[in-house]
Amino acid sequence: MGYPLIVILPNELQQPLIQVASEAGQTPGEWVATLVRRRLPPHDVRLRRHFGAVNLGHPTGADNAQIDADLARAYADDHQEL
Repeated sequence: MGYPLIVILPNELQQPLIQVASEAGQTPGEWVATLVRRRLPPHDVRLRRHFGAVNLGHPTGADNAQIDADLARAYADDHQEL
């Protein structure tokens, strides 16, 4: 179920809207809804504000030298218990 919204556009926008919607394979209403959806903030804004909030006590991320060292150590381990 959608939210009904009546929008009155100037006459000069009717044909360009129909054209771009058609090129996108959408109805004019679908095209406008897609445009509005892209402009609104994402639903997970509340979650995103917590990104990076945890400190693991050591740097994480794209430190390739550390990643390579960790992988080399894991590959060298035969994973057999003594």
